[in-house]
Order: sequence, then structure tokens, then C-alpha cells
Amino acid sequence: MSNNLKPWFREDIARAIMSIYFSSLVSRPRKQTNDEYRAGFAAALSSLAIVMGINPESILQGEDIQLLRDVSNRP
Repeated sequence: MSNNLKPWFREDIARAIMSIYFSSLVSRPRKQTNDEYRAGFAAALSSLAIVMGINPESILQGEDIQLLRDVSNRP
């Protein structure tokens, strides 16, 4: 067992989620054609953030937040 264990705090988890999110932004073209995939990825990270008590709007870009709102309002 490792002696390098440390407790995870919201700030640590927020940084981890932001790292995942920003690496996904770098790896996709500026205008992604598959908005459903993009919305799903943002929704998954948002869900994780909410569970950890982190506001998703502090992690995601405004255009992804709007995409999530648009997708959630579809009939």
C-alpha cells in the first residue's frame, strides 16, 4: 500500500475535471460536427462535478453550457 495517499478536496477534483475537459477541447476541431457527442461529454463531466459539489459553470466554457441547455430543452 502506498504512503502517498492524500485526501481529495473539491479544488483537487475540480482541477482533475478541468484537465479532462480542456484536453478534450484541444483534441477536437474548433467547430465539432457532432454536437450530441460534445454535449454528452460535457454532461458527464457536469454530473461528476455536481456530485462533488462543484459548480459545472466554473469548469465548462460558455458555449458548452449553452449547448447543454439547448439539448436539455429539446422535446
